[in-house]
Amino acid sequence: MTSPVILFVGPVGGGKTTTLAHLVSEWRKLGKDVRGLLAHRVFEEGSFIGYDLEVIGEKKRSVLARKEGTGIEETGPFVFFEEALARGRQALRDAAKADVVIVDEVGPLELRGGGWAAEVEKLLRDSEAMVVLVVRENLREQTTQWLRAFGRPIHSLPLRDAALLDSLL
Repeated sequence: MTSPVILFVGPVGGGKTTTLAHLVSEWRKLGKDVRGLLAHRVFEEGSFIGYDLEVIGEKKRSVLARKEGTGIEETGPFVFFEEALARGRQALRDAAKADVVIVDEVGPLELRGGGWAAEVEKLLRDSEAMVVLVVRENLREQTTQWLRAFGRPIHSLPLRDAALLDSLL
C-alpha cells in the first residue's frame, strides 16, 4: 500500500509547527522513525523577523529565512540562507527510510521548484514513508495539483484536526 501525503493546513502563526513538534516527540516515544524539518518562527524585540530551521533529531538550529539579508533564494518578503537550505535538503535525502517525514513547510518557493521541491519529489517517488507537508490554506489547492503527479493518496488535514494524524500512522 502506498503511504499517503498529508497536507497539514493552517494559518500563519496558528500553531502548526508547535503541534507537529509535540507529535514528533510522541511518535518517537512509540518507536516511530520520524524525520524531516520544522521551521520555527523567530521574533526580535517583539517583531517577527523570519524562520529558523530545525532538522528533526538534531539540537542545532540554522537561520533559514529572514525579512532582511542576502540569501540564495527569495520569495515574498523573505530571503533564504544557503547553510539551512543545504542542511534541510540533506536531511530530506537521508529520510527516505523513515516511517514519517515532515516538511515544514511547502510554500511558494517549492511550488516554483526551489527550496525543498526536488527532495520532496524524490521522497514521493522513492520512499514508503508517510509524508506530512505543512501548507498554508491559500496554497492548498496549488500544492495538491503539484502532488497529484506522484500517484499517492493526498489528504488535507486542518490544524484543528491534528489528532487525526495518529490514526493515519
